Amino acid sequence: MSTLGERKSALLLLSLGASDQRQLLARLPAASARTIRALMHDLRRSQLPAAELADALLGDEMRGLTARTSLDVDQLVALSTTLPHAWFARVLSVWTGVDRNFCLALLDSRVAASVREELDRIGRMPPKLADALRAESLQLVSEAMAVPAATPARGRV
Repeated sequence: MSTLGERKSALLLLSLGASDQRQLLARLPAASARTIRALMHDLRRSQLPAAELADALLGDEMRGLTARTSLDVDQLVALSTTLPHAWFARVLSVWTGVDRNFCLALLDSRVAASVREELDRIGRMPPKLADALRAESLQLVSEAMAVPAATPARGRV
């Protein structure tokens, strides 16, 4: 029998590319990954429109993961490498459409433990502070993406 979280995960994973699916499933406990793979197989076999189904069933959770004003999981996890653990915990705490445990599973175990400890320590942030932290996080990701690659000197290829 599967949990609600596993069923949601299967539905969301179907909206990703095969390599992303493999990478994310590899980071889960083996029993959960097996269950989610089986659920994904059943959904594929049913030929139901998974994207529409996910949107209808998960509503705001799905929109929160895909909105242009949100960070995707890769961007969020990338912030864990540039921010101190305490600040990353705060960033993670304000992205309500993202499963914190899922994000923590993608981190190095020592980093995840430190972030989890901080998440347990901090409380719910005031709405305006959460909005400001989300805006700053988006800005950090935007700036990181805007850094141009090194260009060759003139006359050289």
